[in-house]
Amino acid sequence: MWEQLERYRNHFLQREIKDVMKPSSINNQQRMEWAEALEKRDLCKCFPDRDSVASKYFDDRAKLAYGWFALPKLMKEMDSDVRLTHWKAIVSLTEFLLNPLNAQTAITEYDIVRKLKNAFMRLRLKHHKEEYREGEMYLKIYNILSRNLNGAENIANRKCLRVEFYKIIKAQEDLKEELASEILRNLTGKTKVLSIILEDPENFSSLADIFKQDPCRPHYPIHLWHHLCHLLEVAPEQGLELGFFELLHFRILNRLPDFRDMATKAFALLLRCTEGQRRFDDVDGVKLLHDIFATMDGKPRKLLPLQNWEYLVLALVNGLHSKKALWRSREFTMLPCYVGRIMQTTEDNPRLQLHCLKALRELGMMPCIKRYIIGNWLGDICRLFCLDAEAECARDALVDWLRRDIADSSS
Repeated sequence: MWEQLERYRNHFLQREIKDVMKPSSINNQQRMEWAEALEKRDLCKCFPDRDSVASKYFDDRAKLAYGWFALPKLMKEMDSDVRLTHWKAIVSLTEFLLNPLNAQTAITEYDIVRKLKNAFMRLRLKHHKEEYREGEMYLKIYNILSRNLNGAENIANRKCLRVEFYKIIKAQEDLKEELASEILRNLTGKTKVLSIILEDPENFSSLADIFKQDPCRPHYPIHLWHHLCHLLEVAPEQGLELGFFELLHFRILNRLPDFRDMATKAFALLLRCTEGQRRFDDVDGVKLLHDIFATMDGKPRKLLPLQNWEYLVLALVNGLHSKKALWRSREFTMLPCYVGRIMQTTEDNPRLQLHCLKALRELGMMPCIKRYIIGNWLGDICRLFCLDAEAECARDALVDWLRRDIADSSS
């Protein structure tokens, strides 16, 4: 009977070797092999014996109420005089306000900008000691609120906050400099709030003091560069008065880090006014840009990432509006070649393609350069695959302008 029961186990093996071994022997051998395999597997999963540590995530978070009661509870706890309760409330707010609906409710119904301003200014004026990292959390909340139009407007209308943001950036405070720069970028990224910032000339002056503090400083926060470009795009004359032309020209001339990116973009925006164009001609800006483009011919030949050329081409477009700059461009015969090569190799940047087409049009205002473009680049321009509708319109307009010159000269 027992041998019959043994046959029901490992049925496949029993059928294969039924005439060689008894069913009980087959099962015993299978148990031994299986036990040896399990021992080898268990050796691979030997973890050091140690006590598991509980997560500390909720130690810094407030106990939230359900539904619409959470925001009133957090706002009430934020006003608490108990530092730990206040700390847990502001940490929870940095996550709770990520929902735009909650942020809008906090701005309009609970006046969170004013309440947070009082706590932030008490900390900045050292009315109490910072026990945790309250200053960083205040900036995180302001960063979230500044993405909302109402929140950005409320923040911009409080001068004390703007002054403190610039002081934080100038002092290069750890973990706070990036947050303050991003807040200012969010503010000036909205047209209505940008006008509020420009109404007070101290804002632009404070930004200039930050950049003039160390002209050779290698890196600035990327958000601070965008904040500067927002201001220069609207008020380039004011930027020239504050000395940004000399500062940016120095950074580009001496090839300081990141000069091809945001420094060149800010420099290009300064050339959109008459005074900026005059200063560009005085420093021989066409030669300055040509020398940078000429690095494409270096040995070994290295073509930098294409996004690095976008603002250089934009600076060339903005700098060719004067007759002096156009006449100077005649002396650099390779300039249209550099622009054409960049235009052909771009694959995912329609703005760069558009700037190249505009640069060829500006360079073609000189008859000799126009003849060179017609003879060497007209076919390539016609076959150019445009990345968006705006670039396609610019290409068609340039081709029509070049072909019209051929028709006019043949008559």
